[in-house]
Amino acid sequence: METKYLVGILVMIVAIGGATACNFLLPVNEPVAQDKSPASTPAVGNASGGSEEQTQDTTKKTVQAQKVTCTKCGGDGVLTCTSCGGSGGLKGSCPTCGGDGEVYIDGNGNTNPNFVQMVKVLACHTETCPACGGTGGEKKTCTKCGGDGKISCPACGGDGYT
Repeated sequence: METKYLVGILVMIVAIGGATACNFLLPVNEPVAQDKSPASTPAVGNASGGSEEQTQDTTKKTVQAQKVTCTKCGGDGVLTCTSCGGSGGLKGSCPTCGGDGEVYIDGNGNTNPNFVQMVKVLACHTETCPACGGTGGEKKTCTKCGGDGKISCPACGGDGYT
């Protein structure tokens, strides 16, 4: 590694962790020389005399501030289930209405399930499904979300940050 890069790294270590962070560069057998002059000893209550714990706290805060909010879930960590639309349940099993509980009656009096898009244009009115009584048939719990209506965001793993 070139010297200029090593010097740059050393400057960053000193800036972040103070001079005590460079102790790892000294040989193990030699003690660190400490200046005991009154000018180097911070006054009581002086904020510039930060301890090693304060330096670590500052470093932790800096690292946490660098987390980026997930753009896919907006930082929530969850998304609406696409299989059930967030309801937690799948449509019913009634074959007459398609699980919606309503049927369209066209101009000829024919009953059509409401999932047929073309019939919606031609339909005169809707009625409660005569086969299931409007319940849509047996409803099943969504298998993708387990009935919660929400799934963990795959982009951030559910923690809201990338």
